Amino acid sequence: PGAGSDAENSEFAPNSLDFPQPEFSPPSPPPPPVDPLYPPNPDGTIPDPPEEVLEALRILGYESFRPGQAEAIMRVLSGISTLVVLSTGTGKSLCYQLPAFLYHRNSGSICLVISPLVSLMDDQVSGLPSALKAVCIHSNLSQSQRETAVKKVKSGQAQILLLSPEFLVGAGIFSRFFRDFPPVAFACLDEVHCVSQWSHNFRP
Repeated sequence: PGAGSDAENSEFAPNSLDFPQPEFSPPSPPPPPVDPLYPPNPDGTIPDPPEEVLEALRILGYESFRPGQAEAIMRVLSGISTLVVLSTGTGKSLCYQLPAFLYHRNSGSICLVISPLVSLMDDQVSGLPSALKAVCIHSNLSQSQRETAVKKVKSGQAQILLLSPEFLVGAGIFSRFFRDFPPVAFACLDEVHCVSQWSHNFRP
């Protein structure tokens, strides 16, 4: 990539395609699944946002939803896989932030956000509404900083955990970090267009 491209902010240069992928042994027994907060209606449609969702919207500092946000948020809260394609600056992040806030408040669970850019992770953490707390784990952090981030998640001080793809793939190496973690309500793949934009083998 040329100078100034997004790939320069990634954790590893584009030529590091042989990232080791250790076998990952899931915890035994596996953590219990987190039930959807608002299951789909009997006819399969998504329910309208109830008062709890509108209250959470206000707590996060917003008066109303932008186009597309309410439907995406209710799909996540209904436990349905969702692809959100919106223009820059139209509020895509709220589509995982509000569900993360409600799932954590109702069940103590967390949201995983997989992000391809270190700078983007740091921006997401610093730009959160005051009612939300997040931590990130990536290769630029020291072991002490990673352990501090994990402690915040385990103690309920963070509703969102941002991880790089490399750290997620290498989770077996760092399995001690994830012992006694709260259940994961859902996972969000941020900037997912990068998968095809940078080719399917650019990142592990």
